[in-house]
Amino acid sequence: FEREFADHHGAEHALAVTNGTHALELALQVLGVGPGTEVIVPAFTFISSSQAVQRLGAVTVPVDVDPHTYNIDPAAVAAAVTPHTKVIMPVHMAGLMADMDALAKISADNGVPLLQDAAHAHGARWRGNRVGELGSIATFSFQNG
Repeated sequence: FEREFADHHGAEHALAVTNGTHALELALQVLGVGPGTEVIVPAFTFISSSQAVQRLGAVTVPVDVDPHTYNIDPAAVAAAVTPHTKVIMPVHMAGLMADMDALAKISADNGVPLLQDAAHAHGARWRGNRVGELGSIATFSFQNG
């Protein structure tokens, strides 16, 4: 299953875990999130985006979303980055991906990795690229919503 799921999304690897929240927690740990760090998340998202950050003792920094797409607003992300920012977590809403070009630039300019919460983005593409081809960790969920 993991191999087929990775192939479907253009990723080298996939790891199945108990649920999407645990996937976020594990990915955040891999990226060094913990006490004293901040993670930027969209203000409009499922509770797991914030809960996973808080579970690790870090601070969730919610930012505005684009009112047309409900995805995280790159300008709001850029304004929220601080020296404590450890991760930027776009949440792709209802199969519509966040502006990964703008977010990748913010990530590169600030040395802050992206963690895609792709719970709603199974099979989604950004400018022809699958989620796993975008160069950052992505997590998924099989929750029926």
